[in-house]
Amino acid sequence: MNISNRLKVLLLGGTRDAINIANALLDLNKSGEQDIELIYSVAGIVRQPLVNCTIHKGGFSQYAVPLNSDHLGTANNKSQQGMKHFLQQHDIEYVIDATHPYALTMSTTASIVCESLTLPLLTFCRPQWQPMKNDNWITVNNWSEAKVAMHPFSRPFVTIGRIAVSEVNSIPGHQFWTIRSAIEDNEILDRYRLIKDIGPFAEAHEKTLMQTNNIDVVVCKNSGGSSVDGKLKAARALQLPVIMLNRPKYHHAYGEYYNHESDLISALINRNNH
Repeated sequence: MNISNRLKVLLLGGTRDAINIANALLDLNKSGEQDIELIYSVAGIVRQPLVNCTIHKGGFSQYAVPLNSDHLGTANNKSQQGMKHFLQQHDIEYVIDATHPYALTMSTTASIVCESLTLPLLTFCRPQWQPMKNDNWITVNNWSEAKVAMHPFSRPFVTIGRIAVSEVNSIPGHQFWTIRSAIEDNEILDRYRLIKDIGPFAEAHEKTLMQTNNIDVVVCKNSGGSSVDGKLKAARALQLPVIMLNRPKYHHAYGEYYNHESDLISALINRNNH
């Protein structure tokens, strides 16, 4: 039990939304409205978050106790046990999940662990993109369906990260992929071009990339948000089809869900004040 007057919050981040939420909470400290001790957690595979608080990197499996016990079982179980130990060790009172909409494993872990501890969990889920007039979307549920949908095309621009990178050895003979990933090195081979880059990307940047690489279809996740929709605007301007991967469905839905950052922050403060 936390015996101080500080509100101890763990923020699961790695997104622009999480940075915005973190900075808004820290601004409440500066104004004197709240006294929040914030821990910002990030997987650590992309870049260091620019937030003025304690940063936790590298996941939670490292906190599973004991580390070599057979009963811990799978990596998911280790992550759950590690997160539970971390929350208890740091006297966390609230958990905010502002991870990527496709970070199913981390969100599920947070939901299971917080429910087991009856710890409040506030999840930010940015609204999904919706097709606009003249958009040509081909919606699919997973990567396997995406590959089938890609088959009629010859120059796909694939922006779904590591999954595509792991599939380069099975690129069909009639295709050349342009793949963008945040964690791989730049590379150009006979069957694909790998671009290491981190957004956000403006519409003009995306349009030039698509024209330069003779792209005939865009493959992406329905991430939502305005900071990463440049590729959709560019595809619309160039009248290119978009293969859109639907968001995964969560099977464990403990906690409260918010579509706007300000609503989540208000809910946190209201709960704490009452």
